[in-house]
Amino acid sequence: MSSSSLFDIPLLWRLGEAVRFGWREFLAMNPPSVVGGSILPRVVLQTLFFTLLGGVVAGAQHQEFAYVGGLVLALAMTNILYVSQVPVADKESATFWRLRTGLLHPTALFIARSLPYPLVGFGVVLVAAVVVAPAAGLGDLAVRLAPMAMVYLLISFTATAAGLAAAAFAVGRRAETLASNLMGYVVMLCSGAFLPPGRVPVLDFVGAFLPGRHGLAAVRAWLRGDPWLSQVVVEAVVGIAWLGVAAAVVAVQIRRARRHGHDDFA
Repeated sequence: MSSSSLFDIPLLWRLGEAVRFGWREFLAMNPPSVVGGSILPRVVLQTLFFTLLGGVVAGAQHQEFAYVGGLVLALAMTNILYVSQVPVADKESATFWRLRTGLLHPTALFIARSLPYPLVGFGVVLVAAVVVAPAAGLGDLAVRLAPMAMVYLLISFTATAAGLAAAAFAVGRRAETLASNLMGYVVMLCSGAFLPPGRVPVLDFVGAFLPGRHGLAAVRAWLRGDPWLSQVVVEAVVGIAWLGVAAAVVAVQIRRARRHGHDDFA
């Protein structure tokens, strides 16, 4: 395929159809009743828990610290865990072979079908931010955070990318629960959302390669009046890198499928 054909109308139409299917798939797995009756209350309560815990452990100042980070944790955990539904659906339906024999690469299809997760996750966290702030007495902080909403949106995308990379292992292994939960808990531990950076150097090192860490650093820098844009750029690079990991994992699964003649490696 020539480079010019990469942007031809049939290809764009196929990508558009994949995105449309992704929304239909998302709504089938997560209808509004589930988003509003299950996901949203969990995100609100999780954010409220981390915020109040910060105040109990270290006082009002750390409660503000925990609120800012708690929104990132809720966002990352939600997207990392729920986006696993995309590759797992093909595993459970035994349809991955159809993806790897199609015109669009399976990674492109996974990414296109994953778009609802960062957008809906961001919307849910916005509601959580508005609900939790007055409940915790942090209304002024929420107003100050408003200009940083786009950074949280970026974190929503980078967390989804990391979750997709973790979930890609599920295509060829019975690892959907382990991989996604492990990624989520590592992000929780190393993101700097609750434990301030500099306390445990090894966690700081690992966190540098994970979603949320640099975006959160940018938000905290903004609140202090320090330079913050470079951290946003690094956060975007981290997300792109995790998409590369997802592509590499899917490529390995494709090679194994062709070598073994089937997609069941469990």
